[in-house]
Amino acid sequence: MRIEYKCTGGYGGLRLFYQCETDALPADESKKILDLIDAARVLKLDPEQVSVGSRRIPDDFACLLKITSKKDKQTLSFNELDAPESLRRLSAYLRKLAIKQQGRQ
Repeated sequence: MRIEYKCTGGYGGLRLFYQCETDALPADESKKILDLIDAARVLKLDPEQVSVGSRRIPDDFACLLKITSKKDKQTLSFNELDAPESLRRLSAYLRKLAIKQQGRQ
């Protein structure tokens, strides 16, 4: 599964990007991401249900998540505070990985 995640905003005006192929990750990290994706039902969500609305909350994170598997493709654009809890957990984990990935570059 291919994952692309972009996150902007927060207190410091972060601009983060994370991408991976879950098959290329260590098994425990891949399992964690896939479990979070499954728990958030990302591939079954209606993008309109979580789309970025006109309501803007100061210091919120604006996120773009693209997931592509062999049989499914999903793109979600959302403000983290308006997203369902399970999607916020996935976003927080991907943001942590993005920060870690940026530190290596």
